[in-house]
Parts: sequence; structure tokens; C-alpha cells
Amino acid sequence: MFPRRLIALTFAGLVSALSAGDVVSTAVYARVGNGYQRARAKDGSFKPEYFALANGGRIGGTMWDNTVDRVSYREVATVALQFLAQQNYHYAQTKGQAKLLLMLQWGNTIAPNGTNYSLDVGAAGRAMADLKALMQGSGMEKSLLDQSHGADPMAQGDAAIIGDAKARMEMALLQLITDNRLRDQINESNARILGYRDDLAASSDIRRWAGGGDRYMDLITDVEESRYYIVISAYDFRDLTERNKRTLLWQTRVSVRSPGNRFDDSFAAMLKGAAKYFGQDSGRLIRGEESKGTVELGDLKILGEAKEPAPSNQEEPKR
Repeated sequence: MFPRRLIALTFAGLVSALSAGDVVSTAVYARVGNGYQRARAKDGSFKPEYFALANGGRIGGTMWDNTVDRVSYREVATVALQFLAQQNYHYAQTKGQAKLLLMLQWGNTIAPNGTNYSLDVGAAGRAMADLKALMQGSGMEKSLLDQSHGADPMAQGDAAIIGDAKARMEMALLQLITDNRLRDQINESNARILGYRDDLAASSDIRRWAGGGDRYMDLITDVEESRYYIVISAYDFRDLTERNKRTLLWQTRVSVRSPGNRFDDSFAAMLKGAAKYFGQDSGRLIRGEESKGTVELGDLKILGEAKEPAPSNQEEPKR
């Protein structure tokens, strides 16, 4: 959500040279909307646009691990400013100069609890096996049939045992249904945050069942892992400050898998991979590799602050 205070900042230090030998696999998804389109100069380059900057922190339903905790807003903003400038987005020196309000959000998604799910699958399997053994072993199926004709009073005890086994199996299956619903809810939230939702929907078709489902499985595997993310959202500054209207113009989402990576040494590469899509529509999820780098901070200067309302975490630009 938007912070209540928008701090105007400038930084002297930026990112050092990126090492070609140390890379991280990124996934980028970018959208534009609400009529936003970048103007071009005669030489084809983008005309400069000016922005204010806001710290959005982490998105609701996500977390910060210790490698995220080590990275300050100042560091994230420092790197973002450099790559924004490469796309001719520049920090506004006055409120009147600002056309956009850029909000930075970062953290890591929460993966479904695979251990609990595996345990519950095992419990359901054992419950089903126990019931099958009771039904098939010791003539209990015949006892139930005889009981229905009043032929065997001992079958009442057998039926009670089988009834207990059925109840255990039903409870185990109900737990699996609950697990799957929770898993789907977490996956849906993660897919929205990471920018995977459209590509998952597009790849979830007949190809999944006809030997062409590798992309869907790759995507769902990503979503079900914890991933570090950075989201940059661009709002119309005038609409927000003068008309109290929240107009989302463009949004770029970038992520990397958390296992095997650290946010504190990956976020510069994440922003580098996302930079070419600032203010652009990627059309689909873009998966690639970027070199890691180091961040060197210079002096911090505070220009001023302003109070603004807080929008939703889960907005997307309206096309």
C-alpha cells in the first residue's frame, strides 16, 4: 500500500559494474493501461518523464526474510533510479515537475506448505488402504451382505469397525480438499503478485494433457516456490495529488526464486532485467538471466514530503 508520507530523495551513489560470471534467472511481466503511452523525440528515443518516488514496502500476504531485511529502501531506490534514468525516467526536482508517482514494493512470496500436504496425502493413502483391507479381509464384505438380511448378528461389530475406518478416510480426504483449496488460494495470490496469472491461464489448455504441458508445469513450479519480487507501479501524479484519484498507468513486476538466491545480492540484477520494460507492455512473462552487481551508496538528500492516500496492493493497469 502507499505510505502515508512520500519522501523526495536524491542519491549520489549508484550500481557498480555488473559481473558477467554471476547471474540470476529473472521473470518479468509488465503492463500499461489507462491510455498511457510514451512520447518519442524525432530521433525515436523516449522523451524524458519526471516522477516522485514512494516506499510501498512489502505487499500484503508476503514476507521479508533476513536477506530482504538487510536491504533498505534507500538501496532499492538507488538502484531503481539508475535503471529508470536509462529509460529516460528522471527524478522530479519539484512537485510541479512530477508527472508520475512511482511506488516501490519488494519482499518474497510465501510457498504452500508442501511438507504438510505430503503428510496429509500419506494419511489419506493409509486410511484408504486400511478400509480396503477391512472390506476385503476376513469375509467382511459377506458379513455386511448377511447383515442386510439379518443373517449374522456378529456383522454389527464388523460394520462398526468398517464405519470407523470410513470416517477416518472421509476425514483424511476432507483434509486434502482443504489443503488443495488453501494451495490454490496461495498460488492465485502469488501468481498475481509475480505476474504469472495470464501466462498460467494461457498455458492451461489441452496442450497440458497432450504432451505440451511443460510450460504450464514450469510456471506452476515457480509460483509454488518462494520467490523474491520487486514491483514498480506508476500512478498519475496529478490525478492523485489534485483530484485524489488513483490512476495506475504502468506496472512492472520482476522476481527470482528464493531457494539458492539472496535478495541482497540479487535485487540489482532484478531491476536491471526489469528496466527495459519500464513504461512498456511485455505482452507475456519474460524469463531470462541477468548478471549480479554491487551497490555503492552516496550521500542522501531529503527534498520534502507530502501526505497521500493509500491504494490497493493488488491493482493492475486497465488496458
